[in-house]
Amino acid sequence: MFAGGNALEVDQLLELYKQGQRNFSNIDLSNAQLRSVTLIGIDLRGSTLNKADLSSANLIDANLTGANLIETNLRGALLRGGNYSDADLSWANLTWSNSSNTKFIRANLSVTNFSGANLIEADFTGATMKGSNLRGTNLRGAILQGLRTCADTEFTGVRNLDEQTRLYLCKIASGTHPFTKNDSRQTLGCPI
Repeated sequence: MFAGGNALEVDQLLELYKQGQRNFSNIDLSNAQLRSVTLIGIDLRGSTLNKADLSSANLIDANLTGANLIETNLRGALLRGGNYSDADLSWANLTWSNSSNTKFIRANLSVTNFSGANLIEADFTGATMKGSNLRGTNLRGAILQGLRTCADTEFTGVRNLDEQTRLYLCKIASGTHPFTKNDSRQTLGCPI
């Protein structure tokens, strides 16, 4: 763990990471500008990264279990193999991210934008998906079971959603997406 307490400047983080340190749990990086950085395997469990810019960052195999990522920009980021279980990603931007084989178990994904993301084999077990946008995502092998909620979620143009999962989502989906105004069940092609 970082010995300097909870506050850490971006330059310090990058220098310590370069020196081989990976455990940066429980730090505050709110509003940090980390665009296009490479932080493979970093441990940010319990950290706060609200409104941080991690667009196009390489966070492969990163551990952000229980992290706060409210309104965080992860557009185009490489999140493959990461762990975001119990994290709060509400209002986060994950458009065009590569989130294959990523764990979002019990995560708060309220109004999270995944448009165009690669979500192959991502695990959403127990997640809260209220107002999430999954438009155009690749959901091949994704685990979407035991969701806390699936209200007001956009599924237009999702690819590779298996029929069993689609029928499960049809049972629990309700409402309309807050921005697209599309009916969740209709975007899934649910029977009337």
